Amino acid sequence: MKKQEQHPELNCAKCGACSVVCPVYRVEPREALIARGKMHLLSLPLAQQPSAHFQDIFSRCLLCRACEQVCPRNLPITGLVTRARSGFSLFYGRHGLQKVLARKALGSSALLQGLVRAGISLRRIKALPAHSGLRIKLGLLEAPSPLPMDEDLFSGSVNGSGISYFSGCLARHLQPSVGRAVLDLAGAGGQDLSTPDAQCCCGLAASAAGKVEEARRLAWRNIETFAGSHGPILTSCGSCSSHLAAYPDLFADDPDRQQLARAFSNRVVEFSSFFLNHLHHALIFPGSQKIKIFYHDPCHLRFSRAGREAPRNLIDRIDNLERLESADGPQCCGQGGLFHLGYPELSRKIFQRCADGALVRSPDLVTTTCSGCLMQWQQGVAENDLPILVRHLALVLADCLG
Repeated sequence: MKKQEQHPELNCAKCGACSVVCPVYRVEPREALIARGKMHLLSLPLAQQPSAHFQDIFSRCLLCRACEQVCPRNLPITGLVTRARSGFSLFYGRHGLQKVLARKALGSSALLQGLVRAGISLRRIKALPAHSGLRIKLGLLEAPSPLPMDEDLFSGSVNGSGISYFSGCLARHLQPSVGRAVLDLAGAGGQDLSTPDAQCCCGLAASAAGKVEEARRLAWRNIETFAGSHGPILTSCGSCSSHLAAYPDLFADDPDRQQLARAFSNRVVEFSSFFLNHLHHALIFPGSQKIKIFYHDPCHLRFSRAGREAPRNLIDRIDNLERLESADGPQCCGQGGLFHLGYPELSRKIFQRCADGALVRSPDLVTTTCSGCLMQWQQGVAENDLPILVRHLALVLADCLG
């Protein structure tokens, strides 16, 4: 096998096209932080024994894939970055312990649920300063509303050829109103959803951190959980849908499991595409005045035609809404999974750049379908005290059902 095939980073043309699109480089212009710089570092002997500084450089990547879209040699840059991270120490990069604890929480539904309840309790006693970052984050959490047992969103099983719902961590634990809205929308479209209780985090955070075995464990649990059905699997998070579709890559060394992973991923249907085809209800946004709405493109969707067009086409079906576009085109919001925990200052700078382009026409409402992007926008709007509502597209659509 040729050396370039074993080490694709050696194929980097050093053209610098990645510098134009990298959201990190735009706010912190250092050569090592763009794909070209990282490919050069990977080609050096020091990559075999990465120092703390080396690990920090590779931590400062959002894995937004913008560089891959412009790379003239089609290098698998995000894959090379995550492969490098797989050899790093457990607590690599800034705030390593915080990121590890966050991954552990996401990987355990019981632990995440307990932390959400604890966070809501802490918020209620108002023990934190009004403008503290933690208080703002806690303000994004929703207490689960009590429901009769027969209306519980998580049914405990899947339903044959029917439609299953992969909720993701946001719609199940952090902001359950999103899950209820998805259920209402499905009902309006004449569809019943089964939502198995045993489902867990999609594993994207673990995969991005280079923790392959952790990512495989979570993926296999979801594959087994949905194995009792063979119908579509609906997701309400753009990042989750992208990672669920990539499950076969996690089992490249295990043909039997890869085959099952591929059967699973082929069933995954992204939220906007699904409801564009299944929701034929008349959609009218409530109120007497036309509302200006901005749709934020998740990085996991914006590089495909369907990912860009489906949510816009869905929004354009709503009467009493005027859809706006960013002055600079789609931009990364800077959330990047757990990136915002490791580099909060850098994350805020990237968000501010994104928000400046989006808010130039003063939208009343910002919406998206990515859990991370949604919470990044909600936090950014709260920190800057902006008079803007930020809601998941499921909630926007549910409001329009009348």
